Amino acid sequence: MIYNCHIHTFQEKDIPRRYLPLGLVRILASTPGFQTVGFFLNLLNPVTSNDQFRRYRKIIEIGRFKDQKEIFEECQKFYPVNSKFVIVSMDMEYMNAGKVPRPYMDQLRELAGLKKIYPDFVLPFVHLDPRRPGMMDILKTCVEEWEFSGIKIYPSVGYFPYDVRLRPMYEYAEKNDLPIISHCSPYNPTYNKGWPYEIKALLSGSKIPLDMDTCNRKRLCSNFANPLNFPFVMDEFKKLRICLAHFGSEYFWKQFMDHPEDKDSWFLLIKDMMEKNKNLYADISYTLNNQEFFPLLKVLLADPSIKDQILFGSDYYMVENKATERRFGLDLRGYLGEENFRTIARDNPGTFLGRG
Repeated sequence: MIYNCHIHTFQEKDIPRRYLPLGLVRILASTPGFQTVGFFLNLLNPVTSNDQFRRYRKIIEIGRFKDQKEIFEECQKFYPVNSKFVIVSMDMEYMNAGKVPRPYMDQLRELAGLKKIYPDFVLPFVHLDPRRPGMMDILKTCVEEWEFSGIKIYPSVGYFPYDVRLRPMYEYAEKNDLPIISHCSPYNPTYNKGWPYEIKALLSGSKIPLDMDTCNRKRLCSNFANPLNFPFVMDEFKKLRICLAHFGSEYFWKQFMDHPEDKDSWFLLIKDMMEKNKNLYADISYTLNNQEFFPLLKVLLADPSIKDQILFGSDYYMVENKATERRFGLDLRGYLGEENFRTIARDNPGTFLGRG
């Protein structure tokens, strides 16, 4: 039995209309538009696997499946029988990217139905945004009625993890022993799409120095997810178990390998924070789909100060293609060996999820 601690099953109808440039969400949502635009997007850069538009196309392709059950079962078949999956919901209503076709509660209700079908294998996490009215009512419904297993936050869409409006959520999570996953990588496609001056206004209450010498919205929004924001939460709520998803990102893993002396690397910041706080975890989702980083992960797992705080996750279906998902776990398991893989895919997740 293994845990995949980070996958998604949200659908195209849960994505705001301006999530992609040039109205591509609306175009790709139709079958003719998907086929036509998809063909041309693949022609834009057929060699590299890092082409952003091809990644967008993958999100829409899987998101057009009939329902979350179909998406989950597509992922499930790539893993051993009895594998368990943390499914992270997404609330994109407040990222200034236009209307979201499906009400967020409908996404959560459908995910709760999937939990009923697969009660032993589906571990849903409810994404909470402090700007959504009735946030605590949603949390209590998900946990107390629908048996959700934890909470997700996504600061890059426009708030700090220490936002005062999140305080009741942290209090509830600590009281009810709920783990929290927070997005923690920069420059990703999901960020606040408002005007730069609007984003800078949201950043005005920062407790740490900011990267503000830019009008690039993606770069500005990375300030919200900076790992240095999290000690303000964990110093107050000392019993919380928090996972920083993506371990700082492929960008900062690469930066560390090329420039290990850079003390501002999110990879190093997260590693140092984990050494100081045993309730802080990091998952390897998306980042470790780049096999270049396998040796560095193996080195981390030889470090007794953090090896018990690293979690296996794939970030399905954000990865580039099915071959990546199908082979990811097997390739990583083969490289790390059974003991190391068991540590990140069974032992550590059990502790993080409160099941150890």
